[in-house]
Amino acid sequence: MAVALLITFETSQADHIVTQLRAYKEREFDRNPPRGFIGASVAEEDGKVIFRSEWQDDDALENTRDSAPFEACLDLCDIYADDRNDEKIEI
Repeated sequence: MAVALLITFETSQADHIVTQLRAYKEREFDRNPPRGFIGASVAEEDGKVIFRSEWQDDDALENTRDSAPFEACLDLCDIYADDRNDEKIEI
């Protein structure tokens, strides 16, 4: 079953997080999509940055979540975030 990962950052410094996520999306997802990747988006609204990625199945998502580039990207975003919420949903 297809799944989506929604990562919501609450922040007063949204520009830093948006820049990092867009660069990661372009570098890792757009240029060389991982197995099972469907799509991704970055949105900013009311002091929140939402990074949504969609996957063919849970295994494909988990393979990417365990990758060093993904973890490094989120670590950099966490520096500027006041709070972060990760939610996995079936689509």
